[in-house]
Amino acid sequence: MERLSDEQFARFEALIYKNSGIRLDERKVTLLTSRLQRRLREIKIDCADEYFRLVSSSRGKEELNELLYVVTTNETSFFRTEAHFDWFQRDFLDEIASQHRAGHRPASIRIWSAACSVGAEPYSLAFCIADQRLRFADWKVRILASDLSETSLQTARQGQYKQRMIDGIPPGKLSRYFRKTDGNPPEYQVRAEYADLVMFRRHNLMNPINERPFDCIFLRNVLIYFDDHSKQVVLTHMIDALPVGGYLVIGPSEGIYNLHNPLTRLSTFLYQKQS
Repeated sequence: MERLSDEQFARFEALIYKNSGIRLDERKVTLLTSRLQRRLREIKIDCADEYFRLVSSSRGKEELNELLYVVTTNETSFFRTEAHFDWFQRDFLDEIASQHRAGHRPASIRIWSAACSVGAEPYSLAFCIADQRLRFADWKVRILASDLSETSLQTARQGQYKQRMIDGIPPGKLSRYFRKTDGNPPEYQVRAEYADLVMFRRHNLMNPINERPFDCIFLRNVLIYFDDHSKQVVLTHMIDALPVGGYLVIGPSEGIYNLHNPLTRLSTFLYQKQS
């Protein structure tokens, strides 16, 4: 497949934006060309025009989902941006437990990992809660993990990762969270007691989510792909999915400060719904 022409790029860009809110500017021609070349080789299609006809047709809905997946960077790791998980495990869980002791909330925690990619983020959240299993032993814990790509979700549900994904986890915690497989090289399988805390679901962030409110939403390293209009749509859905007192955790480059945002900014990554 040759480099996309300006006309081809414009067609793909419009289709991607319509279906995901992700905006690709003209500087991304090389990036999109490279990623399409890999995908076309995988599914044995010869040219970009043939692929466009597929993903824009009624029979190409699943492949359209894969197109939306390949245009975003899916760099991820367990406990990525450690400060976010330090806050979650220390401040957030302490606050939730204190509210329960005071009779202000039931023994339940609801978390949403939005745009979860291959599952490192929601499993990391499960590890944080399970590390305090004595405190939350009888609680109802629900971690919803969603993504636009069914391919990512299949990997996440399987919960099995290569060595590079788990680099940085201390050996003691690694053996507690994962079971090493017998492969050569071995991979690492999330242990069932942690995997059981997470439910995976396909969801497009441009649509509202049909769920009860969440105590905390992680929405990290995804809004960087959206223009201001799409960011505002997604942020509104996040706000609607939080109760009063609920928290939104965002990535360092998400850029929501210039949007209509009634949330209270508590830190560079943390917002709270206070009314």
